[in-house]
Amino acid sequence: MDSTALKVALGCIAIRLAVNSLFPSLQQQLDQSVEFSTPVTSFRSLQEGIYLLRNNIQVYNHGVVHHPPILIFFLSLFNSDRLISLIYALIDGLIAYQLTEVTKAFKNLKLKVWLPGLLYAANPLTLLSCISRSSIIFTNFAISSSLYCILAEGNVLLSSVMISISGYLSVYPILLLIPLLGMLKSWRQRILSAIVSILSLLILLLFSYSILGSQSWSFLTQVYGSIITFEKVFPNLGLWWYFFIEMFDTFIPFFKAVFNIFIAVFITPFTLRYHKQPFYAFILCIGWIVLTKPYPSLGDAGFFFSFLPFFTPLFGYLRYPIISALLFLHAIVLAPIFYHLWVVLGSGNSNFFYAISLVYALAIASILVDLNWAMLRIEYDNGIPNFKLKVTQI
Repeated sequence: MDSTALKVALGCIAIRLAVNSLFPSLQQQLDQSVEFSTPVTSFRSLQEGIYLLRNNIQVYNHGVVHHPPILIFFLSLFNSDRLISLIYALIDGLIAYQLTEVTKAFKNLKLKVWLPGLLYAANPLTLLSCISRSSIIFTNFAISSSLYCILAEGNVLLSSVMISISGYLSVYPILLLIPLLGMLKSWRQRILSAIVSILSLLILLLFSYSILGSQSWSFLTQVYGSIITFEKVFPNLGLWWYFFIEMFDTFIPFFKAVFNIFIAVFITPFTLRYHKQPFYAFILCIGWIVLTKPYPSLGDAGFFFSFLPFFTPLFGYLRYPIISALLFLHAIVLAPIFYHLWVVLGSGNSNFFYAISLVYALAIASILVDLNWAMLRIEYDNGIPNFKLKVTQI
């Protein structure tokens, strides 16, 4: 085990355990925050599922629990609150470790191997997301594990399994199978990876069925149907909720289908356009899902930002880095203020909060557009950066 990666991981774990110890009430406050907690990732919902499962009560008949059965079963094995905090910290530490190890796969990249892992460990967004005990951390771990397996270990099969786990946990990350296939060199590997992913997902669903016993397949609707159909129109940092609040009921099913198609439709173009740089296509796909998913949180954005150091050679091509950074800072500072004005004080309205969620989306979109432009420019310059050359975008 590499000492650098281990130090980053231990530092990540220590920070999270220290914050948990120093601010014991912070978890509950963050779990009630729409910036870090959503109806499908909140720890309150997870606790409800654990309680129902332990007492042999039907988990998915109450419309409260939207977490997959295996995750509920896994966390139900631990009775201690401190032990659960340790598990979350360990998961975050493993993500930081994996990011550090993935960096070593790019030997020609002039990048400190510890930078992506340290950025993840020290990022306030990922730190607070871990403290809130949002279940998004398990999805992020599955995604980072998939990249670690294929880039650091060269294990295609295990990488495919981890992508299936990420899709099992949160639905939309299964789309990352497409850029993952683009990272494989032969069609034989791609076919094998696709088959393994599908079989793994089926096994996970069957195991979920066995955990629930007599409750059969009721979890499919509550876990995956509630996400795809945006069952709970709940304020968050995404683009969906306000749109469907204002829409006539007649048109809602059609536009929900359109929004879901919109998430999926750009994954393949990213993969095909950047087939020579499949890892970067994978990162862009992560960013696209973060931007367009129905229940986003700042934990998603923090995870995506951890991959930005891999674009270091392209930073000279970026046109709006300051604007993107200011937009994002503007959004994360004002979002809790506007939500408090609207919901708690009643002196604002939903337009306040939705306006700032649009600023948040604009910040993520600006970063994605800038990265795309940088990728096209380095390709135009034949892989040799020429920052002085002025090229007009068409």
